[in-house]
Amino acid sequence: MVRLLTLLVAMFCASPAASGAWLREESRGFSTVTGSLAATGAVYQSSYLEFGVRNDLTLGAETGFSALATGVQSGFATVFLRRPIGHRDRPSVWAYELGMGAAWAGELVNPYLVTGLSWGRGYQLKGFDGWVSVDTSLTWDVYYADHQIKIDSTIGLNFNSRFSGMVQIFGAGNQTGHATSLAPSFVIKPLKNHPGLSLQIGGRTQLGNPANSAIRISVWREF
Repeated sequence: MVRLLTLLVAMFCASPAASGAWLREESRGFSTVTGSLAATGAVYQSSYLEFGVRNDLTLGAETGFSALATGVQSGFATVFLRRPIGHRDRPSVWAYELGMGAAWAGELVNPYLVTGLSWGRGYQLKGFDGWVSVDTSLTWDVYYADHQIKIDSTIGLNFNSRFSGMVQIFGAGNQTGHATSLAPSFVIKPLKNHPGLSLQIGGRTQLGNPANSAIRISVWREF
């Protein structure tokens, strides 16, 4: 049960598009709070934080929580470090992550270890700046040696200094099954009178299972 619920939470509580291969500058941070409401009545909530300790070291934490319509609750919490691979002045940037955390469902708690590899690259399209990224991770259950694989892809485009659009594809799989979802969204940045805040509004649907769709709202903060 923990493995299945963790997969569901991972699908709806993925890391924000601003994370991945691009590290935070020293003494700069980024955080998000996201809420999702699925057509099934399930509610998902996640929080994400990362901070640049050095220009070549970012520390972060992520939590996720779900409450299904049946009343079953589950969640996870992860802490991690991210470091670059190779030179960061090239068109393509790479980074790796190492982390640990725990997933829970009811009274069951399973600790785990995480390794991740991310790639990102900027591009231009008819005068507009954009980005594309792929974030992969492998999570190992400490007790049972089970594993979960995640592959998250993002392509985004900055229409101007205030508005961006993106399409994300989230995939996750473990011993109990696998699922892929598509998530288009729109970002308003910055919010009026709050220069450090941005608002992301979008939707999400599981491929092959459109009944498992959701609306998502995120608040981003840079500091």
